[in-house]
Amino acid sequence: MEIALEGDAARWFALAANLPALAAAARRRHAARGSALLSPFDSFLWHRERTKRLFGYDYRIEVYTPGHKRVHGYYALPIYHDGHLVGRLDAKTHRAERRLEVRSVHFEPWLVKGTAAPAAAWGTVAPEAALAGLADSLGSLATFVGASRVTLGRVVPARLRAPLARALRDVHPAPAPGRARKPAAESETNGVDEEIPV
Repeated sequence: MEIALEGDAARWFALAANLPALAAAARRRHAARGSALLSPFDSFLWHRERTKRLFGYDYRIEVYTPGHKRVHGYYALPIYHDGHLVGRLDAKTHRAERRLEVRSVHFEPWLVKGTAAPAAAWGTVAPEAALAGLADSLGSLATFVGASRVTLGRVVPARLRAPLARALRDVHPAPAPGRARKPAAESETNGVDEEIPV
């Protein structure tokens, strides 16, 4: 059914069964808590213009963009934290090495400045909390892909690389069945920085 959204003339639709949940959410007015890495094909991002209007997040999949023209990476994953889209990262699994390579991380300018997001009205996000949430999400991803270590490449802005590396050191991916635990994160580049277009 069609619904009206205060302050927005666009057409919005919701399932009738979801109206009670929407009404409860309107009374609560709090963002969801937690961090996650989203697939570029997550339904949350299907309507890119809506995502930009609601969250101030301009997202484009760069899989089909020639390498030298990519800004954020081949398969950049949006970073969700406490109701905000705070950045994106490009990661690659090296299965034979059991290593998750984080090729690049790009944080949204408003997060870096410590200001409120340009669209979502949930207030400011502490960069330290976003880094800790991202580190936990990377630990979870490492476990999922069977990686025993994470290597960190380029971070934009560069001043957030060291704090993110520190946060990663505190995260420990669960070992794959039948394998001993190895160090979870290493602050090494292994030439990663040179592979990312500047």
